[in-house]
Amino acid sequence: MKSRKKLSIELLWEVALALLSFILFKTLRLFIRTLIKFEGFFNQKTVFQWQVLSNEMLEKNLGMLHMMTTGPRWNTHAICATVGPFYVRESLAIEVETCVSSAQSWSIGIYNFPNFRLITCLTSYNLSFQEKWHLLELNKGRYVLGLRYYNWFDKVDLPAIKIHDNQIVNTQRVDGKVNDFFIGLIERDNIFYLALHYYVFTILVLQKQLPQSWITKEYLPVGDPNNKFVYGAIYKNYSLTLKLNPSLLNNHDIYLTIYNRSSLPVIWYQLKEEKHITPVIEKDGFYLVRLRPKSSLASSHFQSDWIEVVLSCGCANLSSES
Repeated sequence: MKSRKKLSIELLWEVALALLSFILFKTLRLFIRTLIKFEGFFNQKTVFQWQVLSNEMLEKNLGMLHMMTTGPRWNTHAICATVGPFYVRESLAIEVETCVSSAQSWSIGIYNFPNFRLITCLTSYNLSFQEKWHLLELNKGRYVLGLRYYNWFDKVDLPAIKIHDNQIVNTQRVDGKVNDFFIGLIERDNIFYLALHYYVFTILVLQKQLPQSWITKEYLPVGDPNNKFVYGAIYKNYSLTLKLNPSLLNNHDIYLTIYNRSSLPVIWYQLKEEKHITPVIEKDGFYLVRLRPKSSLASSHFQSDWIEVVLSCGCANLSSES
């Protein structure tokens, strides 16, 4: 058994390293966002084309750093794409018919630029499937669109976009296997990425002592607004036991991703049974459960006690916040 003094010293050392990591992350994110801002103003070729999260995107200059600072809790369960920024005076129309024919479940978030604050969101269960185009009234300004396709079909297309009746973005075909790059993503891990995200594990361990809203914002800076989330730290040689209420399984698609301390995914799959035990985790990290409602009714009737997450190591069990 370690002495209390030694444990206190280790905790102080951990917090000091986490603070340095936090400063590094915020500094680099500001730098990357500044570059993206100038890219959005001056590179008109990419502004009007969907940019799909893929191995090709990561191979571009700063592609990996962009993802590690903008959406660091990789969504391994959806095809993700962005388009913009472009200027809107009063309205924007999205070809939602293409989304309906491409995925069983989907959402499109509209964000202001360059602050990336969510303005509104379209989702598959809130729109009429009869309409081809959906019109959005927006305040004058610049906007970026972020799209997610869950449970996509064999034929996957990204929608066209019109501004003031002018089609500025064309329908774009996507390879249904585009997310295969996640399989080898862990091979990109290095000490710099560990330093960049080192603080995340620490704040999750100490989340009872920190404001929950701040932790959520740090952990999920661009989380899908239609989803519910359950997350926390997981320790080396531990596994997760997830217990799901039948009502949750019937009304939500449930996705689990486990990340290492560099925030790179190591395990991910959809949960379909009432009780599930993950493999034992080889290194410290954190997990994220995405609960995606199948209807607006499911979203409004969700109850947090429908899911229980327990950390287990040998004979010891530690209850996790759910």
